Amino acid sequence: MRSGEQIRAALIKFIGRWQTYAGTERSEAQTFLNELFECYGRNRKDAGALFEDAHSSTGIMDLHLPGLLIVEMKAPKESGRLAQHRKQALDYWHNSADVTVGRPAPRFVVLCSFQRFEIWEPGKYPNAPLLEFDLAELPDRYESLMVLAGDEPLFHHSSRELTKAAAIAVANVYRGLLSRQAAPPESIQRFILQMVWLFFAEDYDMIEGRPTENTLRFLTKAGDVWSSYLMLGGLFTSLNDPDDYGRQGILKGTQYVNGDLFDKPALVHLTKDEATELLRIAEYNWRQVDPTIFGSLIEGFLSTDRSALGAHYTHEIDILKIVRPTIVKPWRTRIDAVTTPDEGVALLDELCRFRVLDPACGCGNFLYVAYRELRHLEHTLKERITELAKKAGLPVPTGLPYFPLRNMQGIDVVPMATAVARVTLWMGHRQMIEKYGEAEPALPLVSLGSIRTADALRTAWPETDCIVGNPPFLGSQFMRDAHGDDYLKWLSSTFKVGIKDFCVYWFRRAHQHLKPGQRAGLVGTNSIAQNRARSASLEYVTSNDGVITDAVSSQVWPGEAKVHVSLVNWIKSPAEPPTEFTLDGEAVTGITAELKAPESSTGKALPLPPNKGRCFQGPIPVGDFIISEDEARSLLQRREAGYREVVRPYIVSEDIADDPGQRPRRWVIDFAQQPLETAMKYPAALDLVRERVKPVRDTNNRALYRNRWWQFGEARPGMRTALAGLTRYIATGRVGKRLLLTWCEPWTCPSDLVYVFAFDDDYSMGVLSSFTHSAFAWSQSSTLKRDIRYTPTSAFLPFPWPYPVTDEQRDRVAEASRRMIARRQEICSEEQFGLTRLYNLVDEGAYTDLKTLHRELDEAVAVCYGWPKSVAQDRDEIARRLLALNAEIAAGQRPYDPFADRDGQAIAQQLGLPVA
Repeated sequence: MRSGEQIRAALIKFIGRWQTYAGTERSEAQTFLNELFECYGRNRKDAGALFEDAHSSTGIMDLHLPGLLIVEMKAPKESGRLAQHRKQALDYWHNSADVTVGRPAPRFVVLCSFQRFEIWEPGKYPNAPLLEFDLAELPDRYESLMVLAGDEPLFHHSSRELTKAAAIAVANVYRGLLSRQAAPPESIQRFILQMVWLFFAEDYDMIEGRPTENTLRFLTKAGDVWSSYLMLGGLFTSLNDPDDYGRQGILKGTQYVNGDLFDKPALVHLTKDEATELLRIAEYNWRQVDPTIFGSLIEGFLSTDRSALGAHYTHEIDILKIVRPTIVKPWRTRIDAVTTPDEGVALLDELCRFRVLDPACGCGNFLYVAYRELRHLEHTLKERITELAKKAGLPVPTGLPYFPLRNMQGIDVVPMATAVARVTLWMGHRQMIEKYGEAEPALPLVSLGSIRTADALRTAWPETDCIVGNPPFLGSQFMRDAHGDDYLKWLSSTFKVGIKDFCVYWFRRAHQHLKPGQRAGLVGTNSIAQNRARSASLEYVTSNDGVITDAVSSQVWPGEAKVHVSLVNWIKSPAEPPTEFTLDGEAVTGITAELKAPESSTGKALPLPPNKGRCFQGPIPVGDFIISEDEARSLLQRREAGYREVVRPYIVSEDIADDPGQRPRRWVIDFAQQPLETAMKYPAALDLVRERVKPVRDTNNRALYRNRWWQFGEARPGMRTALAGLTRYIATGRVGKRLLLTWCEPWTCPSDLVYVFAFDDDYSMGVLSSFTHSAFAWSQSSTLKRDIRYTPTSAFLPFPWPYPVTDEQRDRVAEASRRMIARRQEICSEEQFGLTRLYNLVDEGAYTDLKTLHRELDEAVAVCYGWPKSVAQDRDEIARRLLALNAEIAAGQRPYDPFADRDGQAIAQQLGLPVA
């Protein structure tokens, strides 16, 4: 499922293709619309949209998405005359419904001339379009066409570009103040937030006389006689004073704001240039600033010490993937079910008591969107009450309550984040008063003590009615460096699930905090649906009366790392079992902890003891044991014999993927488990390690690493034992788009980015290279972004090898394996590219003979399992069959000893005995 940023990026490319188009409507309209659908991550046909549909008595609709959308296309030359074509488009809409077959008129109508769009909702607003914009504006208005993605569109009048420009301009002033040490950093941060709120407040006439703008204008002309330290500081002090006695001159008419924002007036002296820049910023139209985007950017700029501006923000469309299922949809269902004014008033009272908690609130963007949607629900319910009262001839109830801002609750460990969150919510509060009417007075500002600074995992959470948010992402391998040993010990003892991705603990804590019938929606790395992280998070939820109702299994989340996330919404102990489930935008029969529909769930495979000791991660050096090729050659040519024992080629995953011969391109000094006195027999190599590795290892926290500085940190003795006596071994990269396997010479040392299979026969290479093994690995492994992250525990130990296998079947697989590898090596050698490039070309249609060889191998392996050839490349069916086979073997219902013959041969070879 595409994220908001991915849709926007696709639309930018879309504009590049169409911005100069000046042809006719008929020749390219369908291509234009097909590509537009694809930008939103959907195929037009799969979405059910029809071209040239005649379901209208007034003509043929260019595009009809039944129940949702009509698109009427015009030539680019008509861009300035779209108003003249509105009647035709709206006539189509009027005549598209058919009560006899239960077909309603679509909700939206789009009139488009390639270069300009008009979007209508005729059922609600028949007299004017909701939105008009040019093609160039589409990336910043993409939410208005989310119907193409099968989602609810948004029609905002805020400006994304203005918001980003304002945030960057403010951040530049902030950095300038920091760089010249105009005040302590905390004072500068406070000053920026106080100024930002004042810019916004003055544009909304919350403070009379525009004192901030007038003060800045005065400072730009006053030279060095006056200082902002006193003038703006005095303004901030005045805003913190509930008594307006003595406010005159530029402060006349200023009101009490409250002690939350101005309880510590920031005192900063501005240079004339800084005052001039802030005056320019004040002149932005702050009514068009989007608080969700602005808050995210400002928090990023103020909370970190970035060297360049480039912070990311979470798109509202993505936030709504949490807020809509967890908050909006359940309430809308209840509002639609109201039948009397009294029922409506009672429900409104309940709605206005509804509390939302974001236990990792950051800049407050989830809380802002939730608050806005709750104010909209309040407004909708009041309209429903009025409608029912009028229909029943009853007086319309008055004095109805409003949804209070104080019901938004948040926790974050970063003080600046919570400060930004409060400003974001105050901005939203004033905007919603303008949009939906009465609420708490705009001033004094609502006290937001409900947004507090604390470590959410170590503090009590407030009582709430639902939980939403985006907990921090941090892989388990980075946790120790980020938080230290003591914190990790506390996590382990408190949650008793070991060290997992940081977000996992929020899923557990959230589910524990919910009461029966309450809902939660959280964003997590996609590891929460995979392997060990799943057992500690989503399986914990589903095993403790949680029901996942809506989810996005994987999408890119904004940020420089392009993390792939899962978005999960669930209900705890529902009074009635849910009947509607949505996964990746499609209706399904249910959602498992794997974030799959039940019929697609592969379940969890169990380790099979005979597989143990045959797959290993390569050694982890812990220090710079890598040497240059010149150094390696020099060592190997020394007169002292035996340097080959400790100077070895060093293969990494990139070598397997990119080198034409899958050869190692690095060298490493590897003393294995030799004691120091043995390592001293190779003095030149030991001197390099003593110089480059020992100083770093001397400071390591682990005594073993410090004391055995000449050895790899993790030398993998089990791997070395398993490889002893083999003529070659199989290696694959830990992470990649594909599972690529290659043969390695025994002399080659694998890196920790490589997994090693202790086999040297072609049959084993064939099974491991087959689609059968790959399909099982994908079903059981976690992913990094969209790449498979292969691990022995999840993908190899549970993999049920074919057993029993006849000699004929074994030989057929071995021969197919030899032929496949020989052909791919031939191609790579001739073309001088690696396996990644090769298989990308195969996917595009090249080298069909290699594809045929792979199919023959896959079919030969399928036969070993007793399967029909039709199963050989059916990913889901292979995973299902192997999972069932794994369960039978694990339960002792089926004999399994696939390596017995080869173990016996290996022992005989090592003893020098004849092999049968």
